[in-house]
Amino acid sequence: MSSRVMPIPAGADAGSIMVGRVSGYMPIILAMLGGVVLFLLRVWLGGDRSIGDEALMVLALAAYLVAGAFFLTDLYAPFRLAERLGLQVAAAGVALNLGSWLVRWVAAYDREIAIFREQGLTTAEMPWLFRYIPFANLYDLSLAFAFGAGVTTLIVIRRPEYRMVAAVALPLAAIILLLARFIGGEFVDLPPVLDSYWRPIHVGVAAISYGVALVCFAVAVLYLIKDGVRTEKMAFWNGLFMIGVYATVSRFGLFSFETFGTYAASIFVGTSNASIPLRADLPFVGSLMVAAAVFMIGGLGAWAAFVFKGGLRLQRAGLIMTAGSLVLQVGAIVMLIYQISNLANIAPHIAPEQYERFGAWMLQQQGATPRQIATVPATQLAVMADTWIRQNSGSLRLSLNANPVELAALVTAFAGTLFIVLIALRPERVRTTLPSAQVLDRLMYKLGGTAFAGLAVLLITGAVWANESWGRYWGWDAKETGALVAWLAYAGFLHSRVAYGWKGRRSAYFAIVAFLFIIFTYLGVSYLLPGLHSYA
Repeated sequence: MSSRVMPIPAGADAGSIMVGRVSGYMPIILAMLGGVVLFLLRVWLGGDRSIGDEALMVLALAAYLVAGAFFLTDLYAPFRLAERLGLQVAAAGVALNLGSWLVRWVAAYDREIAIFREQGLTTAEMPWLFRYIPFANLYDLSLAFAFGAGVTTLIVIRRPEYRMVAAVALPLAAIILLLARFIGGEFVDLPPVLDSYWRPIHVGVAAISYGVALVCFAVAVLYLIKDGVRTEKMAFWNGLFMIGVYATVSRFGLFSFETFGTYAASIFVGTSNASIPLRADLPFVGSLMVAAAVFMIGGLGAWAAFVFKGGLRLQRAGLIMTAGSLVLQVGAIVMLIYQISNLANIAPHIAPEQYERFGAWMLQQQGATPRQIATVPATQLAVMADTWIRQNSGSLRLSLNANPVELAALVTAFAGTLFIVLIALRPERVRTTLPSAQVLDRLMYKLGGTAFAGLAVLLITGAVWANESWGRYWGWDAKETGALVAWLAYAGFLHSRVAYGWKGRRSAYFAIVAFLFIIFTYLGVSYLLPGLHSYA
């Protein structure tokens, strides 16, 4: 058991114990009140004189990162000030996160009022207030997802022996908000068929359940560290994940023979959010990514050799190569964001190899059939594209919203590498600071059971909403299937524990895999798979 877990003094009376328990909930209570205060200020001051939801979201993101840094510092060199500051900043982050969502609700209501007035209608004719609850797209869900993770973390860390969970859970919540930042907070109008009071119930349950699952994932990772899983093995699997991300970004172009070492970003025209089938090669970004991948491959080789052969030199080489990859990943992400935000003249960065395909797309937009397009010479298509690009070069732009999942994946790969480097520097110190494996295992079981129950309610409310909207309870839509698989994964987590006595590492691996199913359900349907839920 960790030295942080203090026995109850023999002379403690029931009153002092009750006061201690109530004080443990104070950060949660204050966080909820803080979010409500931000909501009331927005209602009282109006949109012009109060802070907006996106700004509050960015502040919540920063608070989660700062709180995670405090708890991570406490993990290496425990002292009460870092723990106290981490708890306070985490509560502030939850308040800002909740406030951003509530302020967005008010903004959505104000937007509808403006639309009604333009149509000559009165506010008395507006539908019920719950229609404007911000659960219409992936940005809204991401705000609620991060809040679910944040408030679950606050509930867990009210007990001192669980404080270290925040060192992993809060940075993960920050990544969810970073994804929301990349997506952008534009409002969308849902199809009328989805206008039901089951929407906020269903999506709200999803957000909280996802948040609980995220914290369960964090506990599973900490359990593996405490249980003695070798850091080198964790570094190896993280390296494979990072290489997989880099291999698939830029439409598999980073390591392709024709486009090796280049990173291409989608192009938009004017202020439209719809991209055109052209991509601009960003200077230096692809080269830095290739260099980061090379360093990581070297680190993978060193870690693998150390696992099989041992040797301090191989271990040090693996750490140095992984740290070098980490630095290059930072450079690539910074350069990517800088180039997208500041590259003014995009036309020179469009590879001419795209012209023929773009010319065919232009004819298709004009109503030409595939058979008609096939009769046009390739040189003519390229000339059409080149002419159009030169004429519209002033309105071509790049956007961070072009592929938010891709950008978030790059940040996640960086975060995983940073975590491995920090753990590999002083693994024994981290293991000593963490609570006992039995304590972490019990917490993981409780969170996994809560996630299982939440996902069950998610499936039930989703089926009722689907029947109300589409006239059937279940249709094997992509997101329906993904949610079912995630629920079955947590069912397996619980069943294997109850029926077969699986605990410890087996349960931790199960929890990690189950959370990966949730992430695929959360992101994969909206960006990879077509279906009735793709509107989000």
